[in-house]
Amino acid sequence: MKQTETYFKTKKRYVAITLICFLYGGFSIFMLSFGVYSSFWKMGLLNPVKGGFADVNADLNQFADGLKGFAGTRKFGYDPIAFICSPTNLVYLAGGVIAILAGLAIWSLIRQKELKSVKQAATANLLLPDENAVIEALKDSGYELTQSKLTKETGLSKVQVHRVIKRLESKRILEKHDYGVTNKIILKKEFFD
Repeated sequence: MKQTETYFKTKKRYVAITLICFLYGGFSIFMLSFGVYSSFWKMGLLNPVKGGFADVNADLNQFADGLKGFAGTRKFGYDPIAFICSPTNLVYLAGGVIAILAGLAIWSLIRQKELKSVKQAATANLLLPDENAVIEALKDSGYELTQSKLTKETGLSKVQVHRVIKRLESKRILEKHDYGVTNKIILKKEFFD
């Protein structure tokens, strides 16, 4: 039980860190886009008219006039390009993107660990005791042993080991390769790593 309790505690931490990453990334990008929107508003591109927004041609003319007025003396708050390219906003943008990517990476790792633990639990529940003994001996020896050494380490007879290997091979949990007079048994790591 301690192993599952530890797993759930670390999973809670990872989930909390993932949520913080997503929240920070979303907030940073939202604040940056709000700032850009405000810059466009101050330039007059998004001025509302009674009953709707101004005509597109009028907006483009107003934008062109606004750029002519700012040509010599650009004010930072009214130029969206300068606003986006400011060091502070670039840090917000980079931080937001990095935080979202970190959140996605951590979420992916959590998902992989969950799938791995489900595979291991399902495999362990579906195995017989002698199959578990063979698998544990293979794990302890680095995921591969000869069939004769496997017989010695598990304490099972040669016939029992042969039958267990056949069953596990049919379940695609291990592979058997010819190795001189005996066979080399290799446990697939994706199930028990």
